[in-house]
Amino acid sequence: MNLLKQLLLNGRDAIGSFVYPDRCVLCQNITESEDYNAPRKSLCPVCLKKLEHTNQFDLRGNSTEDVFYQDNRFEKGASFLFYDKENNINQLVYAFKYRHLPDVATYLATEAAIEGLQSDFFDDIDVIIPIPLHPIRYRKRGYNQSEYIAQALSQVTKIPTDTTHVSRIRNNRQQALTKGKERETNVKGIFQVNHPEEMYRKHILIVDDVITTGSTIRSCMEAMKEFRGARFSVFALAKAI
Repeated sequence: MNLLKQLLLNGRDAIGSFVYPDRCVLCQNITESEDYNAPRKSLCPVCLKKLEHTNQFDLRGNSTEDVFYQDNRFEKGASFLFYDKENNINQLVYAFKYRHLPDVATYLATEAAIEGLQSDFFDDIDVIIPIPLHPIRYRKRGYNQSEYIAQALSQVTKIPTDTTHVSRIRNNRQQALTKGKERETNVKGIFQVNHPEEMYRKHILIVDDVITTGSTIRSCMEAMKEFRGARFSVFALAKAI
């Protein structure tokens, strides 16, 4: 099948991709194949390989788990990549949080889920819950990047997502603008749960974009104490070094 015929059969999306092809967020090389039905890619294989992978899905007692192990309801945790302000992951996080490119988060989470399925990490998870944004911040950004991450994980693992049982009730200052003990106080009491009886004894995977001190997730887990008998695991796209 020649290129023109394929474009006509696939319609305007394919034609748009031909005129404005997907490019790697980091190196700007074209990332699309000639299969216009294939998922869109935000990174080329070379740049993806250059990122520092944690390989934590099979590694218990890893640096992500070290952040939460003191909570007796915590089961396991993993991050996909290591985060360092000096490496390329910083550009990717900035892209999906502040450049209105949530597809970057989707792509990375899809790659993470494919890797995670090679282990037993997702085996006994009942539901995936992304860290919610406050409505004011949601309207300003237009989306919640953690929801994109959760939806990508769900697409690959077939585990359902939920965005109704936890809400953010205080529009706290961005964690990136705080340091030290202020990070803990900044997120204290910012979440509430809804219909906790519906999460009875569920194993919940809490999803966020980047884990630094873990303060936000710990605050969310504290609110989730109302989920009687629930167990919690954690996934993030990146873990700060």
